[in-house]
Amino acid sequence: MKLNLRGIDLNLLPVFDAIMEAGQLSRAADALGMSQPAISAALQRLRHCLADELFVRTRQGMEPTPRARELHEQLAPQLAALRDTLDPGNRFDPASSDRHFRLVSVDYFEMVMLPPLLAQVRKQAPGVVVEVITATDAMSEDLQKVRSDLAIDAFIPEDPRLNRMVLLEEELVVVARAGHPCLRGHCSKEQFLSEEHVVLPDRNRRLPLDQILDTPGWQRRTGARVTQFAGMLATVAGTDMIATVPRRLALHYAHAMQLQVLAFPVPLPPVPIYLLWSPALDKDPAHRWLREQLVSTAAVL
Repeated sequence: MKLNLRGIDLNLLPVFDAIMEAGQLSRAADALGMSQPAISAALQRLRHCLADELFVRTRQGMEPTPRARELHEQLAPQLAALRDTLDPGNRFDPASSDRHFRLVSVDYFEMVMLPPLLAQVRKQAPGVVVEVITATDAMSEDLQKVRSDLAIDAFIPEDPRLNRMVLLEEELVVVARAGHPCLRGHCSKEQFLSEEHVVLPDRNRRLPLDQILDTPGWQRRTGARVTQFAGMLATVAGTDMIATVPRRLALHYAHAMQLQVLAFPVPLPPVPIYLLWSPALDKDPAHRWLREQLVSTAAVL
């Protein structure tokens, strides 16, 4: 049975957030302009409502329980978004913000886009935190319920309620180690099919590459299956296996990992990389600012 929110005083949530951030009742009271007895009373009420101790007093301060950490991870981004939304001027000041953004993606984003994005964000918003979490089957629900701010993915969830835009388009290329005995700057269809491949888990969705590989005469030999693009590149660099990866990713790491970047044997349509978010955050000024940073970062990759 779902929790009845009418039984919880939502005014207690900012108190909970302040204690998590401050680590002490006195500091939390100062931050909220409340007395320490009032903070203590609010914490007792919240403990009763949630049936958890939430904080344990130690010499270092108030140590959160595992349940408190879990709650804060989910609530902090939503409370920050609510503060920005209810701001009478609907303002967002990057320079003073400590907003915590959660982005859902695969490691392609972390390896290619995250470093330049953070370099750009840090110039404007030194206090903003960007957390990247792994894409799962719950991605659509997490976005819709604002448990995550944005998703970056090549696959569009079957959920028409989500806003979406094409962030960039990727070309697929073949990578092999520089000293590969059979590949020297070119990869024919025959060579592509004769070599062993490093592949990612099947996400049960189709990309242009999947459509090619499903046609007669295009069955590749799988030599290894790994969980991330980083594992693909590392395996290719240390073996005679090959892999098909996004061009930006391949070029970014080719020199450091001594990889050849080869054109795919036949022309492939570009792969759109989508930016997805909940309509509930569409007009949130902080969220809009982050989307703008992502778009401008993608434009120069």
